[in-house]
Amino acid sequence: MIQPAQPEQAAEICAVIRRSIAELCVEDHGNDPDKLARWLENKTVENCQRWLFNSRSRAFVAIRNGQLVGVAHLDKNGYLYLCYVLASVIGLGVGRQLLQAAEAQARQWGVAEITLESTATAWTFYKSQGYQLMQVPVTADGMLFYPMCKSL
Repeated sequence: MIQPAQPEQAAEICAVIRRSIAELCVEDHGNDPDKLARWLENKTVENCQRWLFNSRSRAFVAIRNGQLVGVAHLDKNGYLYLCYVLASVIGLGVGRQLLQAAEAQARQWGVAEITLESTATAWTFYKSQGYQLMQVPVTADGMLFYPMCKSL
């Protein structure tokens, strides 16, 4: 079930983001402890509360069997900051449902296009959901990021 995220879920959301990065984004961080530590450094409960719960954005969570298993976060300009799921739900459509919730919210706000910077790990997922590469991938902190967009 997809629902709007609630501030009291910040710790669970932060844990999902951190686990997803550590467990699923190996293609990006290559199990390099320094690279992974830098990526996770700002993924704190306090930062999640600040990022996700403000008047300029909306976050959605996926709940499966009573457990928070995914999160997506979009701002009113149509920028998708994140869409992460746990490894246990890969292939079950949870990421697609989160992305659809974010896209529906963008339409309600009158946003005509969603943009994002995908990791190498998620690039195929976003492409399968109709997102297109906007320019050549960019490198930051030794990782490739793919600027992508989708017209709504």
